[in-house]
Amino acid sequence: METVKKTVNILLMIYLVLALLIYLDILNIGQNTNPGFYANFFLAGGLLMLLELVTENIYILFLKRSHVKQYQNKINELKASLYDQKQETQELIKKHNEELAIARANQNAAPPLVQHPQPTSRPVLTPINPDVDITPAPLPPRPVNPTNYPTRNTDSDTYREPNR
Repeated sequence: METVKKTVNILLMIYLVLALLIYLDILNIGQNTNPGFYANFFLAGGLLMLLELVTENIYILFLKRSHVKQYQNKINELKASLYDQKQETQELIKKHNEELAIARANQNAAPPLVQHPQPTSRPVLTPINPDVDITPAPLPPRPVNPTNYPTRNTDSDTYREPNR
């Protein structure tokens, strides 16, 4: 179809160049000897233009169809891959649910396989009596630092030496 379109385009261009040359009186072909030359010439030009129009429209139609087919094929491929992915995820979910159901059934049916050793003696715990007042333990005394005390007593004028 593309070759037909190209040949019609070439014929139309040649016709347009000839029509321009005849219109500008550069080319005098049969104008004086054949009185119906212009009518025949323009009739041939009209047929060439009609042929050009038809071939262009058919070519565009084929292009659109080929693009539509390509897009439809691409869409079908994407739909198929999406369907496959959905099937895989559904299978994985189903398998996971089955494994969970089996694990729950095994957990409810059988006692645990690993038994921890029991301690031989238990520490004795005494309950807390809420009526007894609990007093906090006393704090240890703070060390005395002789530099914290002033060397002069402000209440009286007696001088006191710091402990060294």
